[in-house]
Amino acid sequence: MKKVVVSALCLLAVVLVGIVAYNVWRGETAPVAKTPDAVEQGRANLHNQLAQVEQREAQIEKMDWDSPEKLRVLIQSHQKRIDQLNGNSAGGEIVAHDKEAIARLEKRIADIATEKEAEAKADALAKKAQQAHPDQSQ
Repeated sequence: MKKVVVSALCLLAVVLVGIVAYNVWRGETAPVAKTPDAVEQGRANLHNQLAQVEQREAQIEKMDWDSPEKLRVLIQSHQKRIDQLNGNSAGGEIVAHDKEAIARLEKRIADIATEKEAEAKADALAKKAQQAHPDQSQ
């Protein structure tokens, strides 16, 4: 009698585990029945637009990477967009991107200035050395 009860309980446990496994599998493979609402669609559109803008800006930055004047224009465009999105909670990702871009561009402008200063010092030293030893210039 004990064997029959134990066997029945084991069979019941196996059936329950099978039902749970089927429901989990079905839940993972079933299509989503709910369509995204307008807010979710708008957020997805903003994210896609941001990805496109990031690619376009990366190309522009590559072209203007050695020109501090052009980099300053890019900084102004980022700042303008930050000002336009001020107070828009949905634009937080774009504002964060623009702030990162401004910091990156300002660092690049500072690096260019440092490079120019180093080149000017090197040129001055070379000129000084050439004036000190004019016969060794060739």
